Amino acid sequence: MENLNLLHMLKKPKKTRKKKSIDPCPICREELHLGDKFTQRIGLLDDFNEIIGWICPHCDSEFNDDNHLVKIKGSTGESGEA
Repeated sequence: MENLNLLHMLKKPKKTRKKKSIDPCPICREELHLGDKFTQRIGLLDDFNEIIGWICPHCDSEFNDDNHLVKIKGSTGESGEA
């Protein structure tokens, strides 16, 4: 009877494959792809409403328009939520 109680410990857990990310954040690797036409990126605009960069909604890292890192894990400056 004691062996029956240990059987659950001998079974190996099922491995689940993580779905390959279509558009991961370069810093936190969270998925940014939302659909065929949409993304989760938060756009940054200048005074003339031109896109100057984006922010990851998961880790708050900021990137410029060329996807180069500007600020990692948020900023100390003034910010808001869209």
